[in-house]
Amino acid sequence: MTDNEHMAWDECPDSEECELVCSFLELVDSMVRDIQHLKAETVRARYELCKALDPEHERFTAVDLLSNLDMPRYDNMAYQEYVRIYYDGGDPMSFKGFVDFMNRLAKGIDDRQY
Repeated sequence: MTDNEHMAWDECPDSEECELVCSFLELVDSMVRDIQHLKAETVRARYELCKALDPEHERFTAVDLLSNLDMPRYDNMAYQEYVRIYYDGGDPMSFKGFVDFMNRLAKGIDDRQY
């Protein structure tokens, strides 16, 4: 970050109304939607692979399909500010609609929401 960029950030005492901060929040929100889409695509691919490897669906479970998808970011100060300002403290990666969608997707029910 250059000195000029640092000074621009310092000019935002009220982060919820600052154009620079709002622009960052919009960028992060767009990236979160991309991550949600990529997680959904991962589960779709895993589901298809599991169908090919286990046509009777006896070996693989929804838990297997959803495993290792989370990336911890809760301790990141920027992410905490993003969810505080943009979603009033709620984490879009944990919203019921997204979690329910991912669980349905792991069972082969795909409404292409993400």
